[in-house]
Amino acid sequence: MNSPLRIAVFAVGAIAVVAIIVAFALFGSDSGTDEVLVTNPTATTQPLATARPTVTPVPPPTPTPEPTSTPEPTPTPPPPPTATPTPPPPPSHAQEMARLIFEHGVEGGNLSVISVGAAQWPDESLGCPEPGIFYESENAPYAGFIYVLSDRSDTWEYHTNEDDSVIVRCDEIEPFTGPKVNIAQAAGLRGSTGVTLMRRDFSTGQFEKIDPMTQDELIRLIDIFDRDIPLSDTINCETVFRLDFETPSGLQSIEWLCEEDKNLATGTQGFWIGMTGTVPVQVGDLVGPYLTGGQPPEPPGFRP
Repeated sequence: MNSPLRIAVFAVGAIAVVAIIVAFALFGSDSGTDEVLVTNPTATTQPLATARPTVTPVPPPTPTPEPTSTPEPTPTPPPPPTATPTPPPPPSHAQEMARLIFEHGVEGGNLSVISVGAAQWPDESLGCPEPGIFYESENAPYAGFIYVLSDRSDTWEYHTNEDDSVIVRCDEIEPFTGPKVNIAQAAGLRGSTGVTLMRRDFSTGQFEKIDPMTQDELIRLIDIFDRDIPLSDTINCETVFRLDFETPSGLQSIEWLCEEDKNLATGTQGFWIGMTGTVPVQVGDLVGPYLTGGQPPEPPGFRP
């Protein structure tokens, strides 16, 4: 093939190739556009979505609990009482048993202690006072024991102090059966403002003043006289002392002590009914200090 022809054929082939390429290019461009429109029609028209702010979750309100009611306190039951052990009987119980056997003829084989217990009392009587006796109370309470003896038919009660040195046979204390008087009440001594101790002059038979007594002694005298004392027939004697009380109703005089009875008391008031009484020995304890340095006057025929 000559050169001109070869050039012409080459040129035609090149043009054909270019045409094919252009055709494919056009076809591919159209196909891409259609695909985009079909598969994502808003891809080129819609803006990107703005991110929403994160919402912090709000916790639900916690319900307020109802106030808890305080339960009523349950009373604690008291503990059961502790049993107090029974003390042994005081040693005096043996001598009192012997006394019942030998002095009262009680059958010894039947005697026994049937009860024993500790006790306290407001005065030295230990709970079994004898009529007309004044008992101290300044050291109250007075502790001791109570025990009871029995022969299966009768009982005997005894009160003792703590060291068993004082024994009171309560069942052997005799009550008053005759006339009696409470001097403090009968003479109206409560409320007295003073008391004076007088002493008889046996040469004249008149009472002379010794000294006024103290207020403490006045109160104690009234306490001593504030109990029933037995009255008995008047004995023929001249009293040695007299106590003059200044009471709200006037002077009240109590005569005391004579040769025959160191605890005798009497007076001119109607409550004596012409009799005399026996006062507690503590009256002499109060008068004694006023006689220091001199002997009390002795009535005629007086013998100590």
